Amino acid sequence: MENLTRSMLLRSSSMRWFVNSCIYVHTEAFQDLPRITCPLKIQKKIQYARDKKLKESFLLNQQKKRRGPLIISCKRRQYNFYQGEAFNEFDTHKLVSCGWKTNKRLDDYFTILPYSNNPSISEASCSFQELGINEKLCEGLRQLGITSPTEIQQYAIPRLLRGSNAICTAETGSGKTLAYLLPAIEWIIRQKLYFKSNEGDESRYNNLNNPNTVIITPSRELTEQVMSVAESLKPYADFDPFLLGNSRKHNQTPMDMLISTPGSLMKQLKSKQISCLNLQHMIIDESDTLFDDSFISDIQKILQMFHVQVVENEDNNGLLGGTQIVLVSATMPDGVETILGDLMPLDAVAKISTQGLHRLQPHVKQKFMRINTQSKGQKLVEIVKSNIDKNEPTLIFVNNNKTCYYLDKMLNDNGISCLKLNGEMSSKERIGVFRKFKDGFLNVLVATDIASRGLDTVNVQHVINYDFPTFISDYIHRVGRVGRVGSTEGQVTSFVTHKWDVELVWKIEIAARKMRKLQDVNANIKMKLSELDTAKNDVFELNII
Repeated sequence: MENLTRSMLLRSSSMRWFVNSCIYVHTEAFQDLPRITCPLKIQKKIQYARDKKLKESFLLNQQKKRRGPLIISCKRRQYNFYQGEAFNEFDTHKLVSCGWKTNKRLDDYFTILPYSNNPSISEASCSFQELGINEKLCEGLRQLGITSPTEIQQYAIPRLLRGSNAICTAETGSGKTLAYLLPAIEWIIRQKLYFKSNEGDESRYNNLNNPNTVIITPSRELTEQVMSVAESLKPYADFDPFLLGNSRKHNQTPMDMLISTPGSLMKQLKSKQISCLNLQHMIIDESDTLFDDSFISDIQKILQMFHVQVVENEDNNGLLGGTQIVLVSATMPDGVETILGDLMPLDAVAKISTQGLHRLQPHVKQKFMRINTQSKGQKLVEIVKSNIDKNEPTLIFVNNNKTCYYLDKMLNDNGISCLKLNGEMSSKERIGVFRKFKDGFLNVLVATDIASRGLDTVNVQHVINYDFPTFISDYIHRVGRVGRVGSTEGQVTSFVTHKWDVELVWKIEIAARKMRKLQDVNANIKMKLSELDTAKNDVFELNII
């Protein structure tokens, strides 16, 4: 019995040793192998999400440490941009609009915030009288509420009073009309005084159908606007402005200053109703449009009909030894020198421009929304109704007449009364519509780009690009309908719908982050459209081959 018990104890002890040995061997053999808790693919996704969150947190902390003001505010905050922050334009992945060509970024948005005052308003203590404008005219400006010159006026007025040929370019809404109108009026007064003092009889100065100054603009609306400014100054200066319409009586009319579109002017020149014997100044307003392929042949014919001989030397007397040529615009084609070379010696042309030329307006809020076609209408209605509640005049831009008619009907169907303006309407209709909008008869206007150039829209507080513009120059002019000198603060909202819109957004965003001029500002729209058509045809032919 005792032997049996001892045998069982030995057997039990051996078993325990064996089991412990097996456990030890098993542990030693497999302790280096990982325990599988979830698939490797999911583990990688989890790690990627953690790294992304840490990176975003790091970027946000870095942004909080920066002292510069916020320039670009984004829905995805990691793309926010602060003034003074470094940006590599070749690293497109840092653009918030980088992935906007795909539908994955629908409903994304970013806003370029105001970070400075209107650059057109000069801080220099300079008066119009110091620039060479007579006291009576200065008093008239004060009566009109204009007390100090803008930047472009300070640069342009002295040069134009010296008789220089000039290209004047400045940002939209900067006061370019007065920059050329005031020197022109001064020259008219000088000429009358010259005849009175040198000939002894002012009556020898003949201004019947014989203008001293011709101002050409691309549209009837703009001629009306320039005429309105000239008439407001007439009580303070001895000159007769005249607006040339499509039809005019063949009687003798006093006209020191003739304001016209190219088409109307050519008709009167061909019928010899207008004389060029007294012509001293030729001003081409919105010259980027008039030097477009659509107008350049008409401008060249007008210059030939007037027998324009360009002034080659500056003169301070009452008469010039030729005709002073002045080009005025907010944008200018890169190849304008080539065109001007056929008209005048380039070394005889003064180039006058401001620092804000071809730059994003730093005092205007500009929002870009990635949105699909189906959502555009509903979003537009929401924004416009909100603006109506706040009594904010709104200008909506579209790219063609068809969309203009569609939006007019759609907004009215949604209880929003609005006006429409497009190229299919007669000039008389367009002028009437614009006056109603400007006078506050209705606070919503749907328009094509015919309303984007030159028109003084100081009442507009919100511009909406329902259709994103095709060219940078169009964007500059559209944005220029708000934030003008004498207006309240404005904002711009742009709907980005198509893939081809995104490339233009990239250029705008890069310019905002680099704080530099917009690139590729080519105002020759007809030529650019022709290039696009050629490119499309080339692609079509390649696809066929």
